[in-house]
Amino acid sequence: MSVTKPSPIRAGRPFKRPHRLALATLPPRAFAFCHTFGLTVWIAMLEGSGWSLVLPALLLLVWPAVAYAHAALAQDSKRAEFRNLYFDSLLFGVWCGVLEYYFWATMFIGLACLMNNMVVGGVRRMAGSMALFLGGALGWGALTGFEFRPYVSVEVDIYQVAGAVVYFLAIANVMFGQNRKIGRSITEIAYKNRVFHALLDLGVVANRAPDINTLLDDSLMHLRADFPQYGFAVFLQERQRPEVTRYAAVAGLRINDEHGLGRRLAALHDQDAGTIKLSDSMDGEQLYATSMGGRLSMYDGWLVIRAPGLDPALERVLTLFVDQLAAATENKLLHLALKKAAERDGLTGLYNRGYLELALQQSIKGKLQPPGLDFAVLMMDVDGLKEVNDRHGHVVGDQFIAIVAEHLMTHCREGDTLARYGGDEFVILFPSADLSAAERIAALIRTHMEGKRCMLIATQGEQVEVTLRLSLGSASSREAPAQEVLTLADTRMYEDKSRRRKRSVLGQE
Repeated sequence: MSVTKPSPIRAGRPFKRPHRLALATLPPRAFAFCHTFGLTVWIAMLEGSGWSLVLPALLLLVWPAVAYAHAALAQDSKRAEFRNLYFDSLLFGVWCGVLEYYFWATMFIGLACLMNNMVVGGVRRMAGSMALFLGGALGWGALTGFEFRPYVSVEVDIYQVAGAVVYFLAIANVMFGQNRKIGRSITEIAYKNRVFHALLDLGVVANRAPDINTLLDDSLMHLRADFPQYGFAVFLQERQRPEVTRYAAVAGLRINDEHGLGRRLAALHDQDAGTIKLSDSMDGEQLYATSMGGRLSMYDGWLVIRAPGLDPALERVLTLFVDQLAAATENKLLHLALKKAAERDGLTGLYNRGYLELALQQSIKGKLQPPGLDFAVLMMDVDGLKEVNDRHGHVVGDQFIAIVAEHLMTHCREGDTLARYGGDEFVILFPSADLSAAERIAALIRTHMEGKRCMLIATQGEQVEVTLRLSLGSASSREAPAQEVLTLADTRMYEDKSRRRKRSVLGQE
């Protein structure tokens, strides 16, 4: 058995807020038609026409409400109002014929119809309005006969001229109001465009910045360049210790603004707030603090902006700035963490073999291309690491390697690349240097590290003493092809190890 669903009753078209053009024209239209009704009543009283002229004139009072309802109910409110303006011209043309073409009424009403359509649609609509106005006026004359009333009385003339002046002033006021709205819209669009470009700049800065400090500094400088009327600051605080600020940057805030600001933000750590107004200064300036809470995995952050005063436009976009800055910061933190994991040795914190090989390739390329920059390499091997691991365990062996790395870092220059090459091997790459640089560092290592006694802690907590001994081998691109420098240094290191082992057997060490 099939069930037939009743067809839904079609709901009536909702009465909605019409287009701003319909709202703007409602008061002038109501005034114009009411004024024309008053003119009609006055002429009827002077000439004794009575209700025969007044009753039809009631249509003039009804039409403004009908026009507004038509615009409000129409699917396209703006197009409906355009039709209303055309009908204004037709109706006023007919009524000028009813008033027997009274001169002042015909002239001012005709000009008003032409001007209204000219303002909203240009010359083409004005021509259409003129055709409808003339068609209504001449059509009424053709139906009832042409009778002309160029003059009624001085009082009526004054009434008509005064009404026309008021109407044109009302239209001017409407145009002024529309221009103000357009101006505000243009200002808002320009502000949103600046916000959009600022957000794009933050993304570019995030990609270029090598570290968090540079990222925050450059981001605030770009924001300051796009919004010079504002001052900016950002604080990243440790999540467990909010009183500790790990990163901070300031652009456009006075020096005294920074003092105590971090403490004030730390005091707000537990508040679940988006944007907080921190102060209202005597000069009207407003300080906004927007939390990055939940947007960063490692820190709690705040974006602080000082505005010249209460700024609703700024308040609406604060979260956009915070979201973009927090996303850029989080991505950079993750990028740096991944980069560190990819480039650094987990035990010693030195560069790993992969990074060293990339750096070595750059030095080889620099040697092969003009002007042919030389480089040198120093390879080191920790003697006896296997025995330490076998006797005391890998925990002690790891401590031993970490201590060796710490001592090596103290002897490296700033531009050198120190890397852990293997389990017990270390390499120092000396860019733009010759063999003398490697030999000088090798001499320092032999003087300060050879035979050094290291105290280590075993698994059970007992202390273990291990003597540090290193085998060294160096080479430079001046004595071997660039691709073979590392191999030559490795060969010399094992030759040094062999000599040291022979001397140890002979009891010379």
